[in-house]
Amino acid sequence: MKFAYRFSNLLGAVYRQGNLNFSKNGNAIISPVGNRISIFDLKNNTSETLPFSTTKNITCVGISPNGNLAIVVDEDGAALLVSLITRAILHHFHFHKPVHSISFSPDGRKFVVTKDNVALMYYAPGKQREFNAFVLDKSYYGPYDETTCIDWTTDSKCFAVGSKDMSTWVFGAERWANLIYYSLGGHKDLIVGCFFEKDSLDLYTVSQDGTLCVWESDTEPGGLVLSKKQPRAEEQEEEEDEEERMEGQQGEVIRGKAHTQKDRSRRRTFATNRPATAFHKPTHILVTGFASGIFHLHELPEFNLIHSLSISDQRIASVAINSSGDWIGFGCSRMGQLLVWEWQSESYVFKQQGHFNNMAPWPTLQMDSISQLEGTTARYRNFRTFTSPRPAQFSSLAVDVSGELVSAGAQDSFEIFLWSMQTGRLLEVLGGHEGPVSSLCFSPVQSVLASASWDKTVRLWDMLDSWQVKETLPLTADAILAGGQSKFVCIYNVKEQMLMKKFEISCNLSFDAMEEFLDRRKMTEFGSLTLVDDGAGDGEGVNISLPGVRKGDMSSRHFKPEIRVSSLRFSPTGRSWAATSTEGLVVYSLDSSMVFDPYDLDLDVTPDSIRKQLRLKEWTSAIVLAFRLNEKSLKQEVIETVPHDQIGVVCGSLPNIYVEKLLGFIASCLEKSGHLQFFMSWAQTLLMLHGQKLKNRSGAILPTLQALQKAIQRHYDSLSKLCKKGSGGRGGEDDMEEDDEDDVAEERSDASVEEAEMLL
Repeated sequence: MKFAYRFSNLLGAVYRQGNLNFSKNGNAIISPVGNRISIFDLKNNTSETLPFSTTKNITCVGISPNGNLAIVVDEDGAALLVSLITRAILHHFHFHKPVHSISFSPDGRKFVVTKDNVALMYYAPGKQREFNAFVLDKSYYGPYDETTCIDWTTDSKCFAVGSKDMSTWVFGAERWANLIYYSLGGHKDLIVGCFFEKDSLDLYTVSQDGTLCVWESDTEPGGLVLSKKQPRAEEQEEEEDEEERMEGQQGEVIRGKAHTQKDRSRRRTFATNRPATAFHKPTHILVTGFASGIFHLHELPEFNLIHSLSISDQRIASVAINSSGDWIGFGCSRMGQLLVWEWQSESYVFKQQGHFNNMAPWPTLQMDSISQLEGTTARYRNFRTFTSPRPAQFSSLAVDVSGELVSAGAQDSFEIFLWSMQTGRLLEVLGGHEGPVSSLCFSPVQSVLASASWDKTVRLWDMLDSWQVKETLPLTADAILAGGQSKFVCIYNVKEQMLMKKFEISCNLSFDAMEEFLDRRKMTEFGSLTLVDDGAGDGEGVNISLPGVRKGDMSSRHFKPEIRVSSLRFSPTGRSWAATSTEGLVVYSLDSSMVFDPYDLDLDVTPDSIRKQLRLKEWTSAIVLAFRLNEKSLKQEVIETVPHDQIGVVCGSLPNIYVEKLLGFIASCLEKSGHLQFFMSWAQTLLMLHGQKLKNRSGAILPTLQALQKAIQRHYDSLSKLCKKGSGGRGGEDDMEEDDEDDVAEERSDASVEEAEMLL
């Protein structure tokens, strides 16, 4: 028996450290969580953790202007170039030192990375077939201390770099005759943010002590002139040799005399210090979040206060603004909080906090849904207590989809207790199992309760009227999940008494007990240096350093959290399992959740060729090509373009291998789309024409059939309620016509439900 479980999602944690980013359309926020990246879709209320991880915790993320690429860098400087379309790693790179910030140019041609006191400019991967990843263009020197932040001009001609030495440097992305570099001083603390005005060289800088400086340039962006003078061969060779010694890469080193034009600056001071900043250029809005959890919105350059609010009692570590300027994202690293605030309506779009300590297992073994409370603080109180006639140790719990029935399985008496949620009264005690009841689950579409027990049986109980066992399913063998104070989770076969599969929950070296082998270079006569606790460094809790201490308080100590798996559970279908670990709730699944997973792809399969087939009215060919490319938006475009009267012809001429793919896509569309009758027609036609072939493979396509049945049943229930509510107050011919339409819709729904149930 083979297990192909793959990482599916990471729950229970929404933010750890690093910078936040919004997607290109502004509807999703991209958050670093430990050594992984999570994307929270704020429009559809869904979340996704990308299926890759770095070696250690992520410190900074850069997103390309088109939203297709991301550069992810961890604490040691190890970088990944990933595609946000395919969710795949495109390139590995190592900067060999911690990276402070990373930013793509607005035209997407280059990106700048800052580390130590140098800014490195690289060519970004282009749209051509050739692939150049992390090719160094130039290295920019100027600051005397570590760099902290980056910003580009709108036209990508220049960029600014802030530093811990309280200076800001403006560099030319090209070799300009009237600008090599320009240094701006005047702050009394390290720079935490630098921002160019839109279509201008005017600059705003914010320092850690809460000071804002406005720098006005006497040169317009169009006034920059390319230099015709090239560096002498000897100077260029010396620069390249020096760069090779310092970086081990090719590139041009930018040095020279600073531009001598005079600057004009204005200074403003905030009420508090240590801000995290973001600037929205189209609306001229500056957002600053502080250590007290307060944030301010100012309109620049007049520095008019628009809004001020306290959103947390923890330090705001990262701030981001979406493309429209309506939503502001805040990350608080100490408590793992992630918030999205709509400042115009003064309401929360998203408000979540991850687990501060290790997750502990819940007493329940089954949860159908997790509701997220947004925009308000919920206070929970006990409104109902369910008790058994005699003391019993409950080992499992389930609530039906209507919320009217509560069931619990006993570990000692092997019984199942059933209560009414409304009254709290015990309705029935179900007996028959010969071992502890380990799991309970209500059917989402039928009045049936399924119970699993250590006696190797699954019993189906009729919840409608008889409370009797409808069917008993024997289990021939057990598969058990095992985990503990280790990064591994193992699946054992009890009958064969052998290890079936070993999963690595995390590869994050920021946790303790992750390395399987000791590093001999760290071994001393006193033991391994990895066991020695580290100093606090630049920790959040240290505001004033002791005399003679450069970084933090050397008397303080912090320890790495140790990786641990505290609980494991299989899903009722066995196709997924979850583990509560130090990183959060980790979910593994047999089902693929890839966004881009092409099938039989070649150079001729392109969006243009697919749309060409649509113009020629070659519907079947267009569907086949769309599923070969396997882009969701393109598949939906093709399906919705097919005329309604051609559905039967297309379904009948579709190759067998694409029938299952199309049925799965129809099931996903039917769940959310408003085109109910259209997609119901597709589902009914596919089931009628290919029902026998699908039935022969019902075991392999069980998740697809279950999703289809669930979507159809949900719409059926909604239509039934609408018909019952609308039948009382209307009359006349219009009512008869509407009732006929409702009857037709119900008949289509009934037929599709019956077909799906037959396959199941």
